[in-house]
Amino acid sequence: MTSILSAHGVGKSFGSHAIIRDLTFNAREGEFISVAGPSGCGKTTLLMCIAGLLKLDVGSVEFQGQKISEPPPGLAVVFQDYSRSLLPWKSNMENVVFGMKRLENLSAKEKHERGAEILSSVGLRGFEKHYPWQVSGGMQQRVAIARALAANSKLLLLDEPLAAVDAQTRADMQDLLLELAAKYKQTCLLVTHDVDEAVYLADRVIVLSNRPTHVIEEIEVPLKSPRDQIATRSDPIFLDLRARILSRIKSLKGPGGNADMPH
Repeated sequence: MTSILSAHGVGKSFGSHAIIRDLTFNAREGEFISVAGPSGCGKTTLLMCIAGLLKLDVGSVEFQGQKISEPPPGLAVVFQDYSRSLLPWKSNMENVVFGMKRLENLSAKEKHERGAEILSSVGLRGFEKHYPWQVSGGMQQRVAIARALAANSKLLLLDEPLAAVDAQTRADMQDLLLELAAKYKQTCLLVTHDVDEAVYLADRVIVLSNRPTHVIEEIEVPLKSPRDQIATRSDPIFLDLRARILSRIKSLKGPGGNADMPH
């Protein structure tokens, strides 16, 4: 598979505090990557650097062969706090259409049709005219994901997008993310504190060190697809990988803080 994202020797500090140091990895086109590591190690900071929302101190990030210095076309971010990322004065449909601002080749009618198709894909047919504050948290997150997909993105950055929803909604949303990634041919990079989630969703898990963070291990996930919440999670391969990643993270000591544990 072709590399769509490359990070080379990335470094980022805030004042005298080094957050990321000499971090390097690649993402292949169509791959679903999970990023796991100790609490406070800099996972979200890394995602914001990749998105072009934070300036690197050293190193580079390339997306589709071009260095990132600002948010590029074809890259979308889904944040953990979906309630703040959505525009409350716009309907769900209007929020999704807003994500297509850069698609100047589409008419208003075509954008509306694309929005309706994607909202239907995330299970929100019939809720197009509702406002975000009129639907549940899980539905708001579906709108946020739909908006990212509507932007015709090739790379989807997911910053703990399911942390604030209940357990059943989280499981449903995990399966939905896998379905959408396949349907819309997305490359996905997911930051998560939940090791079980990291393994369940990923083709590969990138394990980070304490601060200043760098990649300490990249683990391929040879689980069969499609995945199932019961069968996959009881698969010996899943259990072995889960134990391996948890053990790796728990062994880390230092300024990164406590190890991430699955929810």
